[in-house]
Amino acid sequence: MRRSSSLTDSVYDAILSGVVDGRFPVGSRLPSELDLCENHSASRPVIREVLARLRAQGIVESRKGSGSYVLRRTGATVQMPEDVASMAEIEACYDFRISLEGECAYFAAQNRTQADVEAMKATFAGFCHALTENKRGGINDDFQFHLAIAEATHNAFFVSAFLTIKSRVHMAIDISRQLTATPLNVRRRTLVNEHRSVLDAIVAGNAAKARREMRRHVTNSKNRVFKGESH
Repeated sequence: MRRSSSLTDSVYDAILSGVVDGRFPVGSRLPSELDLCENHSASRPVIREVLARLRAQGIVESRKGSGSYVLRRTGATVQMPEDVASMAEIEACYDFRISLEGECAYFAAQNRTQADVEAMKATFAGFCHALTENKRGGINDDFQFHLAIAEATHNAFFVSAFLTIKSRVHMAIDISRQLTATPLNVRRRTLVNEHRSVLDAIVAGNAAKARREMRRHVTNSKNRVFKGESH
């Protein structure tokens, strides 16, 4: 089972990379399922699972009796750091973050001190300022804001878990910046508003809303990478 899952991720990354780097241009037909099976030494169920994932993300569409066609190019070529294996790993990390950071926000709203509030506000201000520098500015500032929220839980396990995925979080933020086609001023406004909504809920001590806003923010971030959505 583990081998099948690993092969599915590998084939997914290979086809997605072909779309990203232009080997499979928008409007073009992907190789047939049989050809994909042969090219990747994979079974038909594996190929069909990969195509289903790409369809769900709006990257390809299947036309009955014709095959699968590329609907959109996700963006420029992405350089993956050595310690990040694949886009599938980034996707899995996002799913983990939705749960982890939602709970961080929840407990931060319950346990934050005035010192925590000041720290979160300071990192938020730094993040907002860094966004004005360039298209990919503010990556570390973004991470520091989320880390300040984890620290405001006063639970070392939340902080440790978040620090463990630091390189993945940095990479996911960078990928989002690389792939976005959203105008810079619109992207800045969206990011600032999402982060402010989380911060305001934590400062107000509204734990349920803080969880909800954080989960919404991280889900939107995931969608910006994998579905090309601008919100």
